[in-house]
Amino acid sequence: MRLLDITQEQSLSDSGLSVYEGWNEKLACDLVVASVQPHIKRYTPNDAAKRFVSLESANEWYTVKNHTTYSLYHSDTLAGIIWFRPGPKPELGAEYSFAIRLYEDAIGKGLAYPFARIAHHDYAVKVGLLTVWLETDGDNAAALHLYKKLGYQKVGEHDGRITMVKK
Repeated sequence: MRLLDITQEQSLSDSGLSVYEGWNEKLACDLVVASVQPHIKRYTPNDAAKRFVSLESANEWYTVKNHTTYSLYHSDTLAGIIWFRPGPKPELGAEYSFAIRLYEDAIGKGLAYPFARIAHHDYAVKVGLLTVWLETDGDNAAALHLYKKLGYQKVGEHDGRITMVKK
């Protein structure tokens, strides 16, 4: 895994956090453990039921769909993960999908925005100019606020799920 320079994001560096790009067995194991947290099960039940139910499923998830992951760690503890993957949605003019999870110890500390800014910047440098899409629950006010702050715009809603795009 590659350690990113986060000095431009004081709230992360002052908190003793580190951001990594990449994948390894420790991250896979940490995701299996973190994905059973109540708020993860509520908003992203597929994390605990499919994606990260075991080390094998986590590794398969990472490799099969060509994910690029960014992990936020405090010392040796996983605080959050972001991933991008090629996931074209031509009807939206978007080439990549985005997802973020913060885990219990990181929630409510103002870490999601700087973490996401770092990941978006690094990924954009890596792949060039990009348009990214995501889906979230319409009742997840914190997520909606974060996505709007990051520059995502609502482009659709279906069955309580909101689709957003960032160009």
